Amino acid sequence: MYRNRRSYLTFQIPYEYLTPLQAAVGVVQQGLRPTIPKNAHPKLAELLRKCWQQDPTSRPDFSEITETLQQIAKEVEGEGDDRRKEKSSGGFLSVLRRGLN
Repeated sequence: MYRNRRSYLTFQIPYEYLTPLQAAVGVVQQGLRPTIPKNAHPKLAELLRKCWQQDPTSRPDFSEITETLQQIAKEVEGEGDDRRKEKSSGGFLSVLRRGLN
């Protein structure tokens, strides 16, 4: 099951060089986190860093996560009207866009 999960940013299997147990121990005990691609939206990269905080009280709540994702969806929608017409209307950000209307 773990091996079938791919990163939505890189479309690669996270920690493919580790067993699921090694990955879990690395995340919990050593703060192991995936690398955020350099071309990731800056606000999304920051949101990921906040969500990955070791201390749960430092992580954003779901309303903040939703608000940030909706802001990102608005920005992406505004900057790529032509580009969006070329691509399908499905996907992760399209769900957020529907929530804006």
